[in-house]
Amino acid sequence: MMNAISLALTNPMLNAGGGSGGDPDRFMFFATRNRMPSGNIVTAASGTEYVCTKMVINTPSYKTRMFKFHLSGFASTEGGNSPQETIVTGTIGAPGNSVVVDAMFARVAGVFYQLQVAASNTVTIADQTNGAWTDELTTPDVAAESEIELWVFYHTAVAEKIWPVFRIQKHRGERVWGASDHATLLAFKDTPNADSTVALDTGYGTLAQPQYYGFDFMVAKGDWDGRPIALGFVDSLGESRQEFSAAADTRGNLGWFRRWLDKNGGIGRIPHCLVGLPGAGSVREYTGTGSAIATRRRDIIREIYAFNGNRWPFTVIANQMGQNDTSTSYNTWFNTNYRSLVTRIRAEYPGVRIVAFPPLGRTTITRSVTITSVGTTATATMTSGLNGLVTGQTVSISGATGVTAYNGSYVITVTGADTFTYTFAGGASPATGTIVVNEQGLHTSYQVFGANNTWPADGTDASGKWRLRNDILAQTSSCCDAAIDTYAAWVSPTVDGMWPGMLELPSTTLTVQSGTDGVTPYNTITVADPSIFRPEQNIHIYSGPDGIARLSSQVVGSVSGNVITYQGSSAVILPIGSVVRAAASIGELTPVSFVHPQGIMIDRIANGISQSEKLKFNP
Repeated sequence: MMNAISLALTNPMLNAGGGSGGDPDRFMFFATRNRMPSGNIVTAASGTEYVCTKMVINTPSYKTRMFKFHLSGFASTEGGNSPQETIVTGTIGAPGNSVVVDAMFARVAGVFYQLQVAASNTVTIADQTNGAWTDELTTPDVAAESEIELWVFYHTAVAEKIWPVFRIQKHRGERVWGASDHATLLAFKDTPNADSTVALDTGYGTLAQPQYYGFDFMVAKGDWDGRPIALGFVDSLGESRQEFSAAADTRGNLGWFRRWLDKNGGIGRIPHCLVGLPGAGSVREYTGTGSAIATRRRDIIREIYAFNGNRWPFTVIANQMGQNDTSTSYNTWFNTNYRSLVTRIRAEYPGVRIVAFPPLGRTTITRSVTITSVGTTATATMTSGLNGLVTGQTVSISGATGVTAYNGSYVITVTGADTFTYTFAGGASPATGTIVVNEQGLHTSYQVFGANNTWPADGTDASGKWRLRNDILAQTSSCCDAAIDTYAAWVSPTVDGMWPGMLELPSTTLTVQSGTDGVTPYNTITVADPSIFRPEQNIHIYSGPDGIARLSSQVVGSVSGNVITYQGSSAVILPIGSVVRAAASIGELTPVSFVHPQGIMIDRIANGISQSEKLKFNP
């Protein structure tokens, strides 16, 4: 059997530099599920102030045997100020409560191994600190592509705060238990698959699901075979804001970026650790102090470098930033925002290759209208034309004030090049307010380019997004050493620069009627192909055969075989043959833009970027 070095020598695709195999004495990022702490802080409640979290990580495509795990004393913001590390248990500059870690274990092949910090089974993590690394843990060889369970027991006083790290993926065996004492929690080691504590296990598959404390950075030594290992700088599209825990794959991956990196194609799975967070802007990453600090993650990686014999735990930088950068001045967009991060990365990690992923586009799926009415017939006029709207289609109208009956979901009749009618309850004419029509993303031609996103991708175009893409692909001003183009993986097959409309993406049909009388509620539908959906996704059900008259809008709770269970319920009669489509975007039943792709688009993007592109990670 080949060892790691001989494997790398015979396989030029596995190349960490100079044609050699990996270094078995070098700690490297290795685990799925690693992420920087971020999100909403958790408050300890009476009766569950002692907590145990069980995280399930998956190992890379080579054996591992020595491990170190990290616990942080902070979390980062999400949204406008991300990735600032200002989620703390107190206030910035005035530390709040610490979190006491009572015990830590790694469970490998059914065996519990005690984790320690400075030779102690317990550690207190202080607020607004980098946190602590566990001591080296050596186990018998862990086979390639195995699962490791990480158990963290911790507590605070009732009403004190705990930093958020990850959401429990309970379909993968992850758990969260709570009690009023540590001893009660230790008993779960004897029943490791017992259900989570109900009071803590809430909001599964939704944004409301709490994030609990646990390990973030994870490194290991083993038979690293020389494959590239990536440190990823990412924004909300890279760090999976668009998916929640119930949608994770069997290795715990969320979002297109992790799924693509961890796919076993090309040179194989690429171990990775992602920094940057939902909403992150390039200009803020690895900068700041005080109330704008975003450098603790950088300093934790420096700690790895120090205990790792002055070697980084990665071989390549994967830079997915740029999606959420914006400016009316392209010089600011490219140089001040995007390239300033590149400059900091090159200074921090001299000689490390940077592979960039140009951004996706951004479009809006609402258009403005004016509305008049006679009796119960409303006539809507669009100055830009109907852009794909057709008779029999359901649209959602909102923004009318005064007579709110104009608002709602209606089946329309096209009456002219720029007009359609619908029947409503009636009211004063004309309608007032800023009124928009949302057609749920069915037709690509209905979309409108977002600000600074207008096609064409002209390298001299001052609009921003596509010039940025061109400059990244051309490696302008040394902004990267290679680029992996995402465009073909997500763009519409019919309209340049637009997302695919829902009519251009896969759909399925009901094989069994749901609903009997329009009154009795139900919460399941049976479909021909459930594989295009995942839990937490918004879906629309349309009448066949055209599939454009919307009958119902729901959120997927779970998928089992060919049966989809709703998070809620419905009484609408859905005949056999009704068409089921993904909604355009996540988070609401009436989305207004293509920004964060749902699962059907995540799969399209992750599967649409060639796995051979991973060769660009090699020097």
